Amino acid sequence: MTLQNLPLTQRRQAYTARQQRIFNFLNEHHAGVLSSVTPDNNPHGVVVYYAIDHDFRIHILTKTGTRKYENLVHNDHAMLTVFDPDTQTTAQVSGIAVERSGLGNLNQVADALFPKLGMGGEGLPPIVKLQAGPFTTFQIEPVQIQMAIYARPISGSHEELFESIESFELKDS
Repeated sequence: MTLQNLPLTQRRQAYTARQQRIFNFLNEHHAGVLSSVTPDNNPHGVVVYYAIDHDFRIHILTKTGTRKYENLVHNDHAMLTVFDPDTQTTAQVSGIAVERSGLGNLNQVADALFPKLGMGGEGLPPIVKLQAGPFTTFQIEPVQIQMAIYARPISGSHEELFESIESFELKDS
């Protein structure tokens, strides 16, 4: 039985220690750089607010008139990079972006994002302030997640740095 087939209460218990560390890191942070590919095959990165669910899927809110929307519709491969300067920790979620339109999806993503961000009034995320068409959401189905913690003590050898890199495959590539 895969993690996705377990009831939500059992999913958390089913995480390995490594998966729990990665989930906690991604759940405690709310912004990252979303990388995509433009229709003319150039890289494009933009800072986004995101939410993560217990299946490690990343959810973002956007509008249909943005470059990120155009890129993800053209090429569904995406990567979210999250960095914490205090702990020198970085996580990368590589996956396939799937558009999830409809009021129900919009409300779910907004309900997951806005309370975490303390949003209200002038504190709304930039995407809300853009006049770029109607709202939509994307769900990034992870293929691979990597996390590295560079603030660990340096032992004088490169092995310890490489041991700090944590990764697990979620789907067959």
